Amino acid sequence: MAAGPKGGWKRWLGARLTGRRALVEWGLVAVLSALLVGWMALTPVADGADNLVYDALMRAEAGPADADIVIIAIDDRSLEALGQWPWPRDLHARLIDRLTQAQAGPVAYDVLFTEASPQDGALAAALARNGKVRLPVVLDAPGLNGAAFREDAPAPILIEAAASLGHVNLTVDDDGVVRRLPLYLQAGDRTWPHLILPLAAAKGAAPAPPAPHDGGDLFAASPEALVYRGPPGAFRTLSFADVLSGETPAAFLKDKLVLVGATAPGLGDRYATPATPHGELRPGVEVQAALLQTLIEGGGPRSLSPGWVLTLSLLPLGLLVAGFLVLRPAANMALGAGLIVLTLIAVAVAFLAGGLWFPPSAAVAGLALAYPLWSWRRLAAASAYMQSEVEAFERDGVRLTGRAQGGDVVARQVDALRAAVRQVRDLERFISDTLRSLPDATVVADPHARIILSNDRAEALFGARLKDDADLPLLFQSLGEPAWRRFLDPEGDPGDITTPDSRILKAAAALLTDAEGQPVGHIVRFADMTRFRAAERQRAEALQLLSHDMRAPQVSILTLLDGPAPRLDPAVERRIADYARQTLDLAEGYVQLARAESQPYRSELLDLGQVAMDAADILWPQASKKGVRILTPDGEDEFLVQGDPALLRRLTTNLLDNALKYGPEGGVIQVSLTGAQEDGRPVCVLSVSDQGPGLSEEAARRLFQAFGHGGADHRGAGLGLAFVRTVAERHGGTIRHQPGSPGATFILTLPRVTEDAEPTDRSG
Repeated sequence: MAAGPKGGWKRWLGARLTGRRALVEWGLVAVLSALLVGWMALTPVADGADNLVYDALMRAEAGPADADIVIIAIDDRSLEALGQWPWPRDLHARLIDRLTQAQAGPVAYDVLFTEASPQDGALAAALARNGKVRLPVVLDAPGLNGAAFREDAPAPILIEAAASLGHVNLTVDDDGVVRRLPLYLQAGDRTWPHLILPLAAAKGAAPAPPAPHDGGDLFAASPEALVYRGPPGAFRTLSFADVLSGETPAAFLKDKLVLVGATAPGLGDRYATPATPHGELRPGVEVQAALLQTLIEGGGPRSLSPGWVLTLSLLPLGLLVAGFLVLRPAANMALGAGLIVLTLIAVAVAFLAGGLWFPPSAAVAGLALAYPLWSWRRLAAASAYMQSEVEAFERDGVRLTGRAQGGDVVARQVDALRAAVRQVRDLERFISDTLRSLPDATVVADPHARIILSNDRAEALFGARLKDDADLPLLFQSLGEPAWRRFLDPEGDPGDITTPDSRILKAAAALLTDAEGQPVGHIVRFADMTRFRAAERQRAEALQLLSHDMRAPQVSILTLLDGPAPRLDPAVERRIADYARQTLDLAEGYVQLARAESQPYRSELLDLGQVAMDAADILWPQASKKGVRILTPDGEDEFLVQGDPALLRRLTTNLLDNALKYGPEGGVIQVSLTGAQEDGRPVCVLSVSDQGPGLSEEAARRLFQAFGHGGADHRGAGLGLAFVRTVAERHGGTIRHQPGSPGATFILTLPRVTEDAEPTDRSG
């Protein structure tokens, strides 16, 4: 396979950090770990490690020995007192008679009497007198001369005299430790129960015999896990010599379950058990006693079936492998360690509290393998990825500065990639700052028209619509332009956009390309042309004003002055004064409206009630001349607003002047001021009511437009109420007309400044 461009084989070998290859590697890690778990769970390969856990739990479960179980030990002291082993059988007969006299319970006599002896008669008689003594039998496989097994049983006379026979075979695990004993041995149609089963039956704890085993080979049936009660010597033990001599009180033996067996080290009947961790061996008779107490207490730990062992071993592995897909490396490491600890805790709880044995080695091994295996693959992929990205930067001509020279390969790659990321971050910051500094609302969209960058002005323009999943169609639709694609054509001129809130925007787009010249998106600018277009309209209106409305009164003045009427006639002079006054009013209104629309405001904290009284004082001469009373608020409450004093005073004066102009002589102008809540904020509500003739529907519609008039006689320049609307809106308020009967009411609403609200600076 060709290597391709420089570094291509490294990128191929390391694989991508995400995508199909990562999933394939994840699947391989999961499969390999699962195969290991299955192999260890279903084969004896992990028995050594599992036995260590089993033995530790067995030592933790050690409790008190059953007081009803008594061992009569053939110990060293008895050997010193009674002579070397084997003893004459009349000594055993005498011991059995002692047990009979003491009214002991059933007896398991773990001493083999396989050879005939002249004293068998005395022993048989003692057995018969007691009637509750069980003798052992040992079965060996294979037997002699090709036989499947060999049975070493007592002499026939002893078999007849004994209560029953039972096997004393022990099964030793591969590590030499006795952990389980078969309760039955079977060969064909023959079954040998264990020696201690009749003693357990005396306590109602003997398990039922198994079904017959097909075949002539010796078969160990119904294995029982032993629960050992501490180190050797835990059971009540009496010396054979002491019982024989009568030094042991009969009360110690009455109704007890008695086991007779060798404990002297020299007799060889000693075995390793889970409760003897330091190499100390336990006598075989104590192993039998442990089996007896285990049966009396309901049985030992029950091993789970292979299917359950496999399922439970794979469960923590599945959790860890699932975590590989969604968690970070540190979290995966913590998860793996936590699952190992939880597995061991679950095994301990199941063993100690539930009597269930689940071998944990397979589950722990799977967890221990999966994490480093996955970490290695991720590290290899990350290393190859970093190397390929660094080489890509260098191929693109980017000089990486600040790279470290020491450390291992991965450390150098990390340093190089860190330098590259730092330079990219600096470039991104430069682009972001540049975008933010643009005077117009600007957004950057990807090839799918999704918004990926925007500046503060764009956020102010679009608000909540500019969220994570915003795109160009959504933004243009919010502006009332569903045909958004035509605005992306750099050659055409799609014209202005008039938004639902009457703003005028100019949209322009530029194509973005990558290093290969392929399109990767657009940068779209939204320029607010509202004021510019308004200025154009104002210029046109000013030209109209200068060419017609202001020219007409001057022509009338010249006509009157040039006409035949006497030049100093009082009526003529009044008309000249009226025209001149109209011209001045028109000019003043135009100047004030222009100032209200374009010039910056001077912001101060004002009492709107005081402003209203100042306006009434200004118009008092005209009102007095006309006999009109202006009723203002009493001024007891403060209604504070933030605004330009001159403009707000002019606004209030215009409202009062409008009421005075259209109201009747001798009438009343009512000015009221109240507080209210509007959209959850406090506002001041100033109302001015007159007793004039009211407004027609057409007049009310054009009322707040520039050069609109409130009456049919067209008194005034038609700029006063347009000025009122402009000033109110620039102060964050509203003005509206409410028809009366008769007259009209103008209602001004402005944001109110309360004690818990800081003033807003509207200057500029």
